[in-house]
Amino acid sequence: SRAVRQGMQDANVLPRIVASTTVIDSLDYRSIACEPSDDEKELKVVAEGAFIPETSVKSKANLVHLKKRGRSLVASYEAVRFQRLDLFTVTLRQIGAYIARTQLSDAVDVLINGDGNDNAASNTAVASSGKLTYTDLVNFWNLFDPYELNTIIAAPAQVAQMLGISEFRDAAAGLNFHATGEVITPLGADLIKGSCVPAGKIIGIDRSCALEMVTTGPVSTEYDKLIDRQLERAAITSISGFGKIMPEASKVLVIG
Repeated sequence: SRAVRQGMQDANVLPRIVASTTVIDSLDYRSIACEPSDDEKELKVVAEGAFIPETSVKSKANLVHLKKRGRSLVASYEAVRFQRLDLFTVTLRQIGAYIARTQLSDAVDVLINGDGNDNAASNTAVASSGKLTYTDLVNFWNLFDPYELNTIIAAPAQVAQMLGISEFRDAAAGLNFHATGEVITPLGADLIKGSCVPAGKIIGIDRSCALEMVTTGPVSTEYDKLIDRQLERAAITSISGFGKIMPEASKVLVIG
C-alpha cells in the first residue's frame, strides 16, 4: 500500500487542477450547481429594507460517474523467495503511477465534454491558420474574465509548440526551466503536459473553481495466496469520478 501511494504521489498532478475533493461512502453522488448569470455575479447596491438579489444553488440533474480502476499483481513463490523486495516495490509504484495518469485522463474528459449535465467546455479556435501564436494565447487568457486562467493542460505536441514561441524563450523562464524542469508561461499560468489531452487542443482552467474530485477513499490494496499453484496475488483498486463546479471556469483552445 505504501509503494502504491508513493507511485501515485510521484505522478499525480490532480492537486494542481482539482478545486475540491469529496470523499463519499456510497456508489452514487449528486453534486451541486451554481451558474449565475453575468448580472447575478455583480454585487449591486441594496437600499435599506429592499430585496437582496439571490444566487441559487441546486442539485445537478445527473449523478457524477464513478469509475473503478485497478490492477492485479501475480507473483510465484519462487519470484518472491529469490528476488529482492525492492523489485516488487518498483512494480507497485508503477501501478500507482498508472492509476494517477488514468485519473488525469478522466478529469480531462470531464473538463472537455462535461459531466453529463450539459456543461461541456466552450471551444475557441485560434485566429491564425493552424499555427499557435502568442496572440492566440493572450486572447484565450482574456476570455476567462471574471475567472482567472491559472492552469493550462496540453498534449506534448502542443507544449512543444508553446515552448517554441519567442515569448516563452524569455531568459528568466529559460533559467527556471533549466534549473528545475518546471515550465512557466508569460501569462502566469501553470503548464501541465498530459498525453491524455486530444491532439490540437489546449485546456485552460481556473483551478480554484473548475473541477471537483469525488472518491470513495484511498487506494484499496488486498492480497491472498493460491496454495495449489503457489502464487501470491495483490489487487490494487481505486474508485473516483469528477464533476464540474463552475462550467465557465474551463475552456478549450482548438488549433487547426
